[in-house]
Amino acid sequence: MPYDAAVMAAVCREINEMRGARCEKIYGLSGEEISVILRGHGGSRRLYINAGASSPRMCFSSDAADNPATPPNFVMMLRKHLSGAVFDGAYMMGSERAVRLTFDTRDEMGFSCKRYLIVEIMNKYSNMILCREEDRIIGASRAVDFTTSRLRQVLPGMIYETPPKQDKTDILDADRDTLFRAAVEAGDTPADKFLIRGFSGLSPLLCREIAYRAGGSADAPTCECDGGALWDAFSRVRETILTGEARELSLVRDAAGRPFEFGAVDIVEYGDAYDKKTFSSPSEMVEEFFRERGRVDRVSQRGHDIVKIVSNAKKRIERKLEKLRDELDHAADGEKYKRAGDVINSNLHLLKRGMTEAELVDYYDPECKTVRVLLDGRLSPSENAQLNYKKYAKCKTSFVETTRQLEMANAELAYIETVEDALSRASGDSELDELRAELAAAGYAKTLRSSAKGRVKSQPSQPDKYETSGGYTVLCGKNNTQNDKLTMKTASGSDWWFHVKGAPGSHAVMITPAGEEPSETDFTEAAMIAAVNSSLRDGVSVAVDYTQVKNVKKPSGSKPGYVIYKTNWTAFVTPDRDRVAAMKIKK
Repeated sequence: MPYDAAVMAAVCREINEMRGARCEKIYGLSGEEISVILRGHGGSRRLYINAGASSPRMCFSSDAADNPATPPNFVMMLRKHLSGAVFDGAYMMGSERAVRLTFDTRDEMGFSCKRYLIVEIMNKYSNMILCREEDRIIGASRAVDFTTSRLRQVLPGMIYETPPKQDKTDILDADRDTLFRAAVEAGDTPADKFLIRGFSGLSPLLCREIAYRAGGSADAPTCECDGGALWDAFSRVRETILTGEARELSLVRDAAGRPFEFGAVDIVEYGDAYDKKTFSSPSEMVEEFFRERGRVDRVSQRGHDIVKIVSNAKKRIERKLEKLRDELDHAADGEKYKRAGDVINSNLHLLKRGMTEAELVDYYDPECKTVRVLLDGRLSPSENAQLNYKKYAKCKTSFVETTRQLEMANAELAYIETVEDALSRASGDSELDELRAELAAAGYAKTLRSSAKGRVKSQPSQPDKYETSGGYTVLCGKNNTQNDKLTMKTASGSDWWFHVKGAPGSHAVMITPAGEEPSETDFTEAAMIAAVNSSLRDGVSVAVDYTQVKNVKKPSGSKPGYVIYKTNWTAFVTPDRDRVAAMKIKK
């Protein structure tokens, strides 16, 4: 995974800036995910630790900490031993992704003592282990007994042991000669594979970067790599792990704008094919990478009921639309029945009861062509004409009703797509609860469970708030309920309203005092905010409609979030997530 030893060393160096801070609070949604609030002379910071199998990491975080009504047992244990303790530093244990967080505190008798929170970031083997002096284990987020591992057990009362070492050379113990001897033995083995198999402390990314710098390709044969360049790149990584000083923190995004790689080195192997962003803080880099990934995981886990309802509703509506389109095509054939009735009426003297078909002159055709008309032999010629007129009338009525049903189904699909878009951008339990309430009120489910069960009831979420370069506040709704309230109640007539053209997205309102005219830059930034908070956030040259709020109306009985407007303008912007994120006002 991208969170390797070099990144962990950089994070530890940053965490140690809070040495001497007091452990004020400890939160945790589960025993594998905790937040430690450290308060020092410069203020407080939230140290986030995730020891889960999917996205383990440790870094400072700016996101608000969740506080369940009934904390997990491991969190209660941490509160008992670490609340009020003084943070004394974070120390990496060799080149392994294991860190010892040291705290000065007092025991039950009031005597000074030390407590250690050992964090192991090792994918599915990740763990958090609380120890007292002499490394005796007090408890762990995930107990490991003999049935789980024969090599190392993690149980209360046992002495903590470091993870078993791999059959590799520790990068911190390797020197130039060690590297060159191993490289000669590797021969034509791809350099990245040679490094990953021979040295501990290196991630696949670091190995590819070292190989690329030494051989011009991530999988260049070891024998073709430049020895000096190989050692320079290798020693730079080694120095970063040893000191934690990372000067080239970088994150790479794919073509869709999603982050997919980060590291404590300048990532150069992808060239100009992907967008790259550099950071001065390792925690900011780690947080940005995992924020989108973690948000998707949370929605998948805690909002699976909403995902299922929205998915089923969308499939049902799409099936209905397909059926209605077929019916509409059939109803459009009504004119041919009317024409057949007219032809029969104009040729009654040629027809007799019992005939099943006839070749008749179509006097309504400019060229009076002969047409073949089907007849019901049980009916008289005039009754056959009336039968065709009845079919025409039925098709005409069906066309009107089917068109109406088609419009309603399209409107319903558009609404479901707005819910789907809001769900794709939901980041917290309160937003998921609001979507549940909205779907229940719209009749898509009788009841939907609340994610608030077992924790403090979430407060209603508020629209995101941004500030443009000109100092104008832009409010952006997170779901249809917020969009309606923001546009129809909160905003005043002189404010400017923004929404992507012809696609699901949030309502964005730029608060503008009467008589003021924001600059072109302010309008562009507000349009960009609307584009980023929409289903077109990965697009290029996205059309955004904007007008004053007084021109926006909500039809009676319309779906949540649906409005109509007039006298609008259209701006074309390319969504820039980083620029919009910089404008966001943190709560």
